[in-house]
Amino acid sequence: MTIIDTLLKILRAIKRSKVVEYIIAAMAAVLSVVVLLQVMFRYVLNNPLHWTEEMSRFLLVWVVLLGAAIGIKQKSHFSLDIVVKKFPQGVQDAIWLIMHLFLLVLLFDVMVYNGVYLTQITYIQISPALGIRMAYVYSAVLAGGILSCLYLLEDILSFIKDAIERRRERMAENV
Repeated sequence: MTIIDTLLKILRAIKRSKVVEYIIAAMAAVLSVVVLLQVMFRYVLNNPLHWTEEMSRFLLVWVVLLGAAIGIKQKSHFSLDIVVKKFPQGVQDAIWLIMHLFLLVLLFDVMVYNGVYLTQITYIQISPALGIRMAYVYSAVLAGGILSCLYLLEDILSFIKDAIERRRERMAENV
């Protein structure tokens, strides 16, 4: 078993896991309850809760950033491939690989690298209503970035492995 096979086995296990989806569902449920509480206390009881707005905002940040990673996992993000489809299959494969490598580098730089930075600089900052460290909120950027990069890396390595196997099969047929 090669290093790529071992790495792919680990990445595929991460990708198959539904833990992130369950976390998003739980956060969305809590978000709904918190918003409902805020509406009830503000408009029905005329006594708004001070922490609900902040908590709902923080939960929404987490849901969106983890959800974006799930979009990468499920390949459900919007893409335009009308131009790419006009090229031969080999060119399409090269464009796919270049685009995904570029996206991996971009996500690593913007979300992982800067997510670490944001988490570090906001560690001492405390949120006014909830009294929690803002690093917990900004770590959503880091978590979403790491998951996105892992899901993309699995796609890229699977693509490369499949391309190598297809090339070996073509070479075997020609011999």
